[in-house]
Amino acid sequence: MRWSVRTILGLVALVIFGAAGVGSPASAAPAATVGGKTASAAPATTGEGMPSRFVAVTPNRVLDTRSGLGARKGVVGANGSVRLTLAGRAGVPATGATAVVLNVTMTQAVRGGWVQVFPTGQATIGSSSNLNVESAAQTIANMVTVPIGDGGTVTLYTSGGGHLLADVFGYYEPSGAVADGRFAALSPERLLDTRTGSGLAAPGNPGDTKNCGDFSSWSAANAWFWTYYPHYGDVARLDGDNDLVPCETLAGVPATAQRPPAAKPAARSTTTFQVSGRGGVPAGASAVVLNVTATQTAGGGWLQVMPADGRASAGAYSNLNLMRVGQTAAGLATVPLAANGAASIYTSVATHLLADVAGYYTGASEEASGRGLFVPISPTRIKDTRSGMKPASGSTVSLVPGGKGGVPTSGATAIALNLTATQATGVGFLQVYPTGEGVPGSSSNLNTERAGQTIANAVLTKLGNGGAASVYLSRATHVLGDVAGWFTGDVLPTHPALSGLVIAPQNTTVSYERDSWNHWIDADADCQNTRHEVLIAHSQEPAQLSTSGCTVISGVWRDPYSGQTWTQAADVQIDHVVALANAHRSGGWAWSAAKKEAFANDHLAPELAVVGGDVNQSKADSGPETWKPPLVSAWCRYATDWAAVKRKYALTVTSAEYSALASMLGTCA
Repeated sequence: MRWSVRTILGLVALVIFGAAGVGSPASAAPAATVGGKTASAAPATTGEGMPSRFVAVTPNRVLDTRSGLGARKGVVGANGSVRLTLAGRAGVPATGATAVVLNVTMTQAVRGGWVQVFPTGQATIGSSSNLNVESAAQTIANMVTVPIGDGGTVTLYTSGGGHLLADVFGYYEPSGAVADGRFAALSPERLLDTRTGSGLAAPGNPGDTKNCGDFSSWSAANAWFWTYYPHYGDVARLDGDNDLVPCETLAGVPATAQRPPAAKPAARSTTTFQVSGRGGVPAGASAVVLNVTATQTAGGGWLQVMPADGRASAGAYSNLNLMRVGQTAAGLATVPLAANGAASIYTSVATHLLADVAGYYTGASEEASGRGLFVPISPTRIKDTRSGMKPASGSTVSLVPGGKGGVPTSGATAIALNLTATQATGVGFLQVYPTGEGVPGSSSNLNTERAGQTIANAVLTKLGNGGAASVYLSRATHVLGDVAGWFTGDVLPTHPALSGLVIAPQNTTVSYERDSWNHWIDADADCQNTRHEVLIAHSQEPAQLSTSGCTVISGVWRDPYSGQTWTQAADVQIDHVVALANAHRSGGWAWSAAKKEAFANDHLAPELAVVGGDVNQSKADSGPETWKPPLVSAWCRYATDWAAVKRKYALTVTSAEYSALASMLGTCA
């Protein structure tokens, strides 16, 4: 079943991004030689770089190696991996999804290690991680957002071994301007802290209904007084001298005011708190992103973040797992809001609760916009302080994602970050905030509990001054940061290559007929048609011709899209960078036969490329909004060439096409 963002956000609470961990890069596999090519097999296209909106699905388990669901039954060994098919399963469409949201669990761990989830064929093992395992037999889970890779699959790699489980919660699909489902990042602000009672719904006003004689002890009178005083003042007039010490005639009265500690939420209880109207979250927001922390836990258990209106039942899913007494743990959660703008946290074990807002998702009442769309990228490490001195207690580490891993140098409003603390020196916390806008200590994202610990959590953070985020450390620790995607601004990132492009819908009313685009002609009457002239021009070594000199037999061609190298002319095809069908829909439908022929055979413009047959067939007549070169390093040149052809022939681009070009041009050095 597929539901819209607005509908499904009312049903489930989702933790969106998985925590990064500490991984060690593995050696690269040697290149394979197949037929006339020497290169690794070309990966299928992914949705990386495409501005996308979120579509939630009914939560569904798609992998459990304990039972054999989705993979071979049995423990996944150390340095083993599982290739998980997601396209066409559990509500994820067979085509068109750019990324998926998974809850990944390691259970019955063989030993300590880490788990990395990545788009199959699109990442290097050890370049990032999503889950850290500290010891054998541990069970630990985290949510992960990952682009879909080769064959509609993602790969789960484990360095230490154990059973792997995965539940799918939703997917991303390409989107232009849209009203709901867009992310609006905020400067973090604490909305709930049960240790102080901050953010809790006010109790009903009891009025002047108590006298000091109604209490059996001063402590009972003091507890009643402080239950209502923060909200209504001294409604029962128990504090005659206004020194915040009520009922001073009772035995045991202290010399000074003593506010009792707030009650810890009990096991199997639900805590409700107001979200909209606080911390920058407006009325009408469809969902909110919270960093939820459990502290002073009474034992093992779990938390569930849900809308405060009964739409989700307690126990239907969980957002944060607790393992022991006294633990402090945090996790990122996205929760739909009730009609009154409230959210709830159910806890299976007694624990204090904290919630810091990181942003919200727009509702249907918003105007359509391209701001706040998610652009997924393969997780890329952008910070690792282990190469230098360990950052000191009370210091700040700067994160500048622009120009790294596909994040543009300008135009990003927020990033999805996997934050890791490693080699911690003791109990402390890490706080991420937009540079220039945060106050150290006003919120937190990650807690360390002991010296030597490695722990991670996911963060959605607004970018501040200079397009940067700051990480405040209350205790000395090394810091790692892996970026998993970014969110668009009001104006899509611009690049000189986009200058002069005209955005307009495609014309689909006039049928495309390939025969009307006469191609592979011999324009100069030298017996070599356009295909063979392109092969000669693009060969890295002198091409070998047939006896007649009219056709090319062999040469050396490097596929600009995949990096594959080919030596036999029969193995390669000539790709129109802007496919003929795309040109037709973008204005070419009105051209004369002569102009269509000129376009189809124009090897002077960057319109014709020598590519492998498999890559050319996967591209077909797709535009950049649905297909990108498998080789990320080729995106800059491909987008530049595409825009140049469109501009030369005055062909229009769609808004989605323009967005995709802008995203790819963000990889240009």
